[in-house]
Amino acid sequence: IRRGETEYGIKAIPMGGFVKIIGMTPLEEVAPVDQPRAFINKSGWQRFVVLVAGSTVHFLIALVLMFVFLIGWPSVLHGPGQVAAVQNCVTNTDSGDCASGSPAAPAKGLLEKDDVILAVNGHQITGGADQVAPLVRDAPAGPITFTIQRDGKTLDVPITPVTFDGHPRVGINIGNAPSTSFDRVGFGSAVTGTFTTFGSGFVGSFKALGAVPHEVAQVLSGSNQKRDIVSDSGGGQVTSVVGVAHFAGEAFQADGFSGGVATLILITASVNMFVGIFNLFPLLPLDGGHVAILAYEKARDRWRRRHKLAAAGPVDLAKLMPITYGALAIIVGVALVVLYADIAKNGGRPAIADPGVRVVKE
Repeated sequence: IRRGETEYGIKAIPMGGFVKIIGMTPLEEVAPVDQPRAFINKSGWQRFVVLVAGSTVHFLIALVLMFVFLIGWPSVLHGPGQVAAVQNCVTNTDSGDCASGSPAAPAKGLLEKDDVILAVNGHQITGGADQVAPLVRDAPAGPITFTIQRDGKTLDVPITPVTFDGHPRVGINIGNAPSTSFDRVGFGSAVTGTFTTFGSGFVGSFKALGAVPHEVAQVLSGSNQKRDIVSDSGGGQVTSVVGVAHFAGEAFQADGFSGGVATLILITASVNMFVGIFNLFPLLPLDGGHVAILAYEKARDRWRRRHKLAAAGPVDLAKLMPITYGALAIIVGVALVVLYADIAKNGGRPAIADPGVRVVKE
């Protein structure tokens, strides 16, 4: 369908959207009549705005969806934490198996499963496992005092942690107590919460991207470790459309229609944020690659002007095509590996934690 000078269409296989702009690169042949309007002949700031527009829209969509979730669903955890399990050793493995050299769990024999955690080092717990975990992780040197409720009695239990992965650890899985609930927030809190959540998600997306080489290596080595698209430390694992579909489907099954819609909104927000970040990576054919070339051209021409030299022409993209093809091959290859992992691992079902249980290893 053509409207004015723009042609709109839907592909037989809707694998994504794109915008083709006339004269996007020097490699294209542009009719003389279109030369003044060709992308390559526009000013630097105009090209920059166009190149980052796609990612900007992705970020705006993510922000709007996060706000809709916060204003429409109870989202603030309220209540104490609970000991979901006491480990035999301090470990990060899903199975809880103790590898050779793993330190013994300091909490063994001191804390028990189902102990309700009321306070950590005097800090009252009102935000469930999400509050307990950072208090343990960021505790100062020395014993950590857990104030717990067990069999109707309130006890103070000091535990001397061990350092594991650079943080104090006591060897327990932390969940939310049965009395924990989710409260709604007002408009103002939803606005501030939106940007806080966006910031956490932004950092988590980079963590997920940074974990891709390790995940690919695990899949290729035949590891049977569960895939989890959410993570206690933020970021989770990069997943395919198969993993997202299973995650959303199980959310509808576990939490009903309303909870499923809430999960779907958060997934859509996360996907938009991830795509927005990924698209800005300085690799062709991504928009970030074009931004990098534009930045190089401007810096180069500024240097040439200082040295009384004429501005150079556009970067010869033909010389960059081998790098472009290599980057494209890596992107497609990783996508196929992740797709295989989501189908083959756990029957294509990424591990999901019940929001009411929320287990964190500390």
